[in-house]
Amino acid sequence: MGRFGTQLFQVCFSIALARLLTPAEFGAIGMLFVFTGFAQVLSDSGLSSALIYNQKITEAHRSTAFWLQMAIGACLTLLFYFIAPAIARFYDLPILDPLTRLISVVFVMQALGQTQSALLTKEFQFRRLAIATTGATVISGGVALVMARFGFGIWALAWQILILSGMSTVSYWLLSNWRPHFLFDRAAAEEMGKYSGYLLGFGSFNYWVRNGDNLAVGKFLGAHPLGIYSRGYSLMLLPLNNISAVLGQVMFPALSQVQEDIPRFRRTFLTAIRLIALISFPLMIGLAVLADPFIKVLLGLRWVEVVPVLHVLSLVGLAQSIIAPVGWIYTGLGKTRAQFQVSIFLAIAFVVAMAVGLRHGVMGVVYAYAAWAVFSGVSTYYVAGRYIHLSVFTILRSVARISVMTFAMGAIVLLFNVGMAHAWSDAARLGGGTVLGIAAYLVLCLVTRDETFDELLRFTGVRKIA
Repeated sequence: MGRFGTQLFQVCFSIALARLLTPAEFGAIGMLFVFTGFAQVLSDSGLSSALIYNQKITEAHRSTAFWLQMAIGACLTLLFYFIAPAIARFYDLPILDPLTRLISVVFVMQALGQTQSALLTKEFQFRRLAIATTGATVISGGVALVMARFGFGIWALAWQILILSGMSTVSYWLLSNWRPHFLFDRAAAEEMGKYSGYLLGFGSFNYWVRNGDNLAVGKFLGAHPLGIYSRGYSLMLLPLNNISAVLGQVMFPALSQVQEDIPRFRRTFLTAIRLIALISFPLMIGLAVLADPFIKVLLGLRWVEVVPVLHVLSLVGLAQSIIAPVGWIYTGLGKTRAQFQVSIFLAIAFVVAMAVGLRHGVMGVVYAYAAWAVFSGVSTYYVAGRYIHLSVFTILRSVARISVMTFAMGAIVLLFNVGMAHAWSDAARLGGGTVLGIAAYLVLCLVTRDETFDELLRFTGVRKIA
């Protein structure tokens, strides 16, 4: 619920900001975030995951992780402050110089709260995490919206990320009972490093795989194309951020506790995959079918170029919703070295795909990313599945019925959209298609007596009430 609330507010603020700012302004800030986002991966260095994974941590582990993260955060702040001119020259966009120096402060601010956040996650204190993230999102989004309304332009987006980070950190300190000690234990650092080192390597490669397309589009195609591409990409990520990532916060510490019981690990993992598919598949197909009225109604006509991008990336998001959880196998079993090795191979494949796609503009990049995503999913599951005796075929078979119901629902909405509602207004097409899609999917779940749907009803308490 915390993630749902956070994403709901983020989407609302994003839509409002998109109507006040231009694709080029979003693209410019996206250029900067390519580099600062990577620095955020480095700032944690896998230490938070090491604290969650280790079932026997002491105060030495907690305090050592905190001071390491603080040192890394301070170094990154200084680094980005001084390389700001170089980033501006790289993109040939002078505004990125002062923007980078402002946003560089975020690394120290985030470092202050990373250990508290990890400990709250380890203890399953998701109510407190929800309060922290939702509150910070509302305050930062509200400030950004006011700034954009009064003509601050791209600076509104910069201050939004800065305030979000600061408010989150303050909230973690207020809601967590743990405080760092003036303690640094070399043995504890080395122990955590054995786990976090390979995880950091994987995170680094995975980050550039996830964001190398933004770097390439921004560098070679420009700010406006990047604004269009990144908007479609962010919409595609909504189910991942709202479903897969949410379950990941719970599943990682939960699976870490049953790492010695492989059959139970596998059953739990498959249940989570089916639950993710049950919710994310219809969302992505609905977004693909209703992309045209969705973009026109929510973002406005200036963003209409996002529609063909969203048609393709929605299908990619469907696949990635069940591909992303494969990381739980590596981290839950402590197989971070294998995860790092696979990421090197996939990074090479990604570079090749982007080199081909860039020759054909934004849509070339979209299709190249889609092809790579499918290849990546099969490859990662092939390797990780061996640790829990799970094949790619078993994964696909587990979501087969959900896939059939989803595409049946998509066909119904598509026929409605191009048939009966063809002459309707964009708002009516979007509203009517959404209601019809939800109704059709629920009917299909009930008629087929889908076991995953029944599981969801039991988990949420609806079945008990009925």
